[in-house]
Amino acid sequence: MGQITEQKCPNCGAAMRFDPASGFLVCDSCGTRVDVEAKTPSGTAPNQASTDDFDVAGLSMDQLIAQAADEGAQALPVYNCVSCGAEVIAPPEQVALTCPYCRNNIVLTDKISGKLRPDGVIPFRIRSEELPEAVNKFYSDKKLLPHGFFSHANMGQVTGVYVPFWVFSGHVSGTLLFDASKSRSYRNGSYQITETSYYLLTREAAMDFDGLPVDAGSKMSDRLMDSLEPFHTGEAKTFDMRYLAGFTADRFDQPQSDMAHRARTRMRHSAISATSAAATAGYSSSSPRSQRLQSDLEAKYFLFPVYMFDIEYGRKKYHFAVNGQTGKVVGDLPTSSTAKAWYFLRHGGIVSAVILAAFIITYMMGF
Repeated sequence: MGQITEQKCPNCGAAMRFDPASGFLVCDSCGTRVDVEAKTPSGTAPNQASTDDFDVAGLSMDQLIAQAADEGAQALPVYNCVSCGAEVIAPPEQVALTCPYCRNNIVLTDKISGKLRPDGVIPFRIRSEELPEAVNKFYSDKKLLPHGFFSHANMGQVTGVYVPFWVFSGHVSGTLLFDASKSRSYRNGSYQITETSYYLLTREAAMDFDGLPVDAGSKMSDRLMDSLEPFHTGEAKTFDMRYLAGFTADRFDQPQSDMAHRARTRMRHSAISATSAAATAGYSSSSPRSQRLQSDLEAKYFLFPVYMFDIEYGRKKYHFAVNGQTGKVVGDLPTSSTAKAWYFLRHGGIVSAVILAAFIITYMMGF
C-alpha cells in the first residue's frame, strides 16, 4: 500500500483545503483557519496525519523516474483513505487528490518525499470563482469570434493542478559571427554609383539567466505551458504539502537532463537575439553566420499553479489554461468565417475590393 498524508481540521476532523485568497488552510465545516507558514516544533502541522518518508536513498533522478514508470507499467499503486478506509488508485505521476468517496484532501507522501520532494511551490493566488471574469476579459476583444459565442459558450469543470517544472538558472557565453555590409550612393557626372563594403563581424556575448521554467511533466502541452509564462519564482514558498490541499498535483516524469536541452536552447536563442541588434548597429544589412556558445546550468524542482478547463461551443470543446498565480489565460477559440471576411475588408482589404470592383466595371463596359 502507498503512504498518504491527510489535511484534516484539528477541531472538527473535516477536510481542509488551501485558500488562495487568504493563504491559509481553511475548514469549510467549522471555519477553522491554519497558517501554512507557521512553524511547529516537529516541523509538521498539528492537523496533519503524517507517514514515514518513502525510502529513495541512493537513487538518482533518472532511476526514480524509471522506477515510477515500472510501477505504472506493472500496476497502479493503491492507497487507503484514512478517513473512510476506501481504496484510492492514482496514476504514477499524481501526488495529490481528493478522495472520491469522502471528499477528504490527501497527499500521496511516498511520491513527494526524499529526493522527490520539490524545492519550492508557488501557491495558487487566483480563486476558481474568479476564472469566469478572467476568461471573459481574455476573449472580450477577439474580433473573429462567432456571433453569440458569449451567450452560448459553456465553461466546464475547473481543475486546479500543481504542474511540475524544472526551473533553470545559468550562464551563456561565447562568440557570434555575422556577415554585414555597408552601402553608400553618390553621383559622378551622369552616373549614379553605389558602393558596398562587406564585413565579417566577431562579437563576444555573455548573459546570465535566472528562473527559466521548463515543464517537467509529459501530460501537459509544452506550448500551452510556455504560453502561461511568466511565473514569478520570487514569490515561491518552501515546499509544504499543505499548499496542495484541495488541488490536484503531479510529479515530474521528465528527467532534468532531458529538459536541460530545452532550457539551453531557449537561453541561447535569447542571447543571440539580444546580442544581434547591438552587434550589427550601423550596418546596412546583416545576417548571422555562426555561433560558438557554452552554457552552464543548474535546476531546481518546483510546482506551479495552473487551472485547466474546457469551454464548449457548437458541440466542440476548446481547451484552456490559466496561470494560477497571475490570472493569465491561454487557450484556443473558434473563429467565424463571416467575421474573418468582414475584418479583412475593414483592415487592408478595402483597397483590394475597390480594385476588384473597378476591374469588374471595366470588363462589363467592354474596355
